[in-house]
Amino acid sequence: MHLQPGTFVPMHCTASGKLFLASMSLLERRRLLANLTLTRHSPRTLIDPAALEAELARNAKLGLGIDNEEFVRGMIAVAVPVLGEGGKAVAAIACHAPTARVSLDDLMAKVPNMRIAAEVMRTVLFPTPGA
Repeated sequence: MHLQPGTFVPMHCTASGKLFLASMSLLERRRLLANLTLTRHSPRTLIDPAALEAELARNAKLGLGIDNEEFVRGMIAVAVPVLGEGGKAVAAIACHAPTARVSLDDLMAKVPNMRIAAEVMRTVLFPTPGA
């Protein structure tokens, strides 16, 4: 699968999108979701607002986003936040893979390394003065 830079993808069924939704305050998230069309992209896409909200709460506890074949059938992904000032997610590092090659558990095992990469990216984006 190839997406051109700048391609827009839905927030409610992609790892990075769900990560950003999960990192919002409950009020912010509910306000956004009230205006978001939950379009089905695969048989696993969560289009029920309550089910999506439960999934986002789970993602928030884990501090990551998970796409379990929700955007594209046969494709999974996990995303971790790059944190800016105040601990707010300003970017994401995501890893995508076809289910024919990798399981979601395999991707989850890569999360610690992804968090290290996110921390390095944070230091590049927000260098400590005098360091």
